[in-house]
Amino acid sequence: MIYLQTNTSDQQVFLSLDEARQYFATPYTDYLVVLTHEENSTTGNDLAQVATIVNENVRITQLLITTVGLTLAGRYRYEIYGQNSDSNTDPTAGVVIGLCQRGYAVLNHNTTWFDVPVVTIPNDIIYEP
Repeated sequence: MIYLQTNTSDQQVFLSLDEARQYFATPYTDYLVVLTHEENSTTGNDLAQVATIVNENVRITQLLITTVGLTLAGRYRYEIYGQNSDSNTDPTAGVVIGLCQRGYAVLNHNTTWFDVPVVTIPNDIIYEP
């Protein structure tokens, strides 16, 4: 599961997408990301975009994606397709090689995911006679 902020650009996502390349005979250069807000149905408000690849190796893929236009918080389904176009946003187009990964994302409004506690530990004092 990935966690994102609503209506925010340039959010970093770390996924393992390179492992999907072994299942396709055709190599691909770009990733198409589709976010769909389900809200008790299989269709809903969605956003399709070509992600910016920041870094990719066999272990991890770092992408920059946007949620600008998605103002509803909640659970979204994401699907990531490998493709050979830096502008296509249609998952049924001929430049799409195949589905690399799907899963769920949670979009929230300015949520702090954890608080760093302030812990004060007194010094140990050892008295020797």
